[in-house]
Amino acid sequence: MKMTRQALGVTCLVLAAACSRPSPPTRSTAHLTSVPPRPYLMFVDVSASDSFKHVLLAPLSNPAGPAYVTPLVCERVYFAGGRGLCLAEATANDLPVRRWAVAFDSRFEPGHRFPLFGVPSRVRISPDGRFAATTLFENGHSYAEHGFSTSTRVFDLQANAIAIDNLEEVAIARDGKAFKASDFNFWGVTFARDGRTFFATLASAGHNYLIRGSVTTKTASIVHDGVECPSLSPDNRRIAFKKRLGGSAGWWQIAVLDLQTMTEKLLATETRSVDDQVEWLDDGHVMYHLPTSTGADIWVAAIDGGSQPRILVPGAYSPAVVR
Repeated sequence: MKMTRQALGVTCLVLAAACSRPSPPTRSTAHLTSVPPRPYLMFVDVSASDSFKHVLLAPLSNPAGPAYVTPLVCERVYFAGGRGLCLAEATANDLPVRRWAVAFDSRFEPGHRFPLFGVPSRVRISPDGRFAATTLFENGHSYAEHGFSTSTRVFDLQANAIAIDNLEEVAIARDGKAFKASDFNFWGVTFARDGRTFFATLASAGHNYLIRGSVTTKTASIVHDGVECPSLSPDNRRIAFKKRLGGSAGWWQIAVLDLQTMTEKLLATETRSVDDQVEWLDDGHVMYHLPTSTGADIWVAAIDGGSQPRILVPGAYSPAVVR
């Protein structure tokens, strides 16, 4: 027996049993007076008016409990290697919205800022904190829209400079030969432990390719097909990604690619569409947000399918584990 899926940005059909979820937990309204010890979870709050879109920090042992409220207000945020990047919006004197990628330190004090020209979508930082990558929508506001286009840029946070102005500058190889087309579109960067190697999505002629590249050499090669918004596991052995199902209808399911065997497996326990670049909680679990009628919740799922997905942090999105 089939039923209509609950509205979470898209609709489709699933088995009723798969849609059964426990009642959402509530999040503590109390605030911590100091930054929790590492490891902690960083996220953007959308649960309360007094801290709306502020970056919050909660102990990894109790991420839905009391959290520390930072002064940062971000659309998207990430932190690694002692450096963070906040994708922020600002208006002044009735002028059009200006968007910035604002670097910040471990005390959450803003530093250099880079202008952004588009709608913020993705942000990641290399484990050593040197490089950061952003993806912005130039046309459209969703990956489900026909004809959307994105720009993906890599910043050098150490030098306060642009390392790659657009991934379109990168020389791409396919099967050992140069590959170039006018319809190239890039998004969803994730960095390896060496700080220079990255993975990203390259879309062309109806394919969503996984590319592996180098920031320093500005070269990359295609390593797999059918991958969107890759996220490299902490042990660098697997990539979690959203896999498009049902053609171009805007329906994605989480999948995991083993980089050694190049075999992929769908996360069968999460049957809802997930339009997010997942974050690894640890080597066995991924986090992602799902929209709600009032905002979003951060969910966590085991990649081995041994347990049902559950809400990790109500009223939040853009999670990053700070180790």
